[in-house]
Amino acid sequence: MQLLDSQTDSTSLSSFGVEAVRLLCAGEFSALADRFGYSLAFDREPAKAIEEDLANCLTAAQCASLVPNEPLPSATVKFFKSNSTGLFAVVECPVPMRGGQELLVELIVTLTRDHKHVGLEQISVAA
Repeated sequence: MQLLDSQTDSTSLSSFGVEAVRLLCAGEFSALADRFGYSLAFDREPAKAIEEDLANCLTAAQCASLVPNEPLPSATVKFFKSNSTGLFAVVECPVPMRGGQELLVELIVTLTRDHKHVGLEQISVAA
């Protein structure tokens, strides 16, 4: 998703993370993929890839489901030092799973000469 210059602060980026988590927890995989894409989709349709990767994480953690979004999900924004790769920030959003483990939803913010983007990078079991 393309960003405005005014949307690259911690508060704005955190809100994108919260939005992504809400869509994921609601099972709105198509809306999540349409809004943020999915870097690890590879040759799969993005919404289906998100759904499959979530199912794989739940299986790996031996959990049946995510814990509903109460309280509101949180997000941590970490900014990269200036670099030539275009990486600007990562937004990390922990999501509780039944059984005590956490799912980690990560969004990456990239910069090119003319554009700023935020996209869903990865869904994984938090270490």
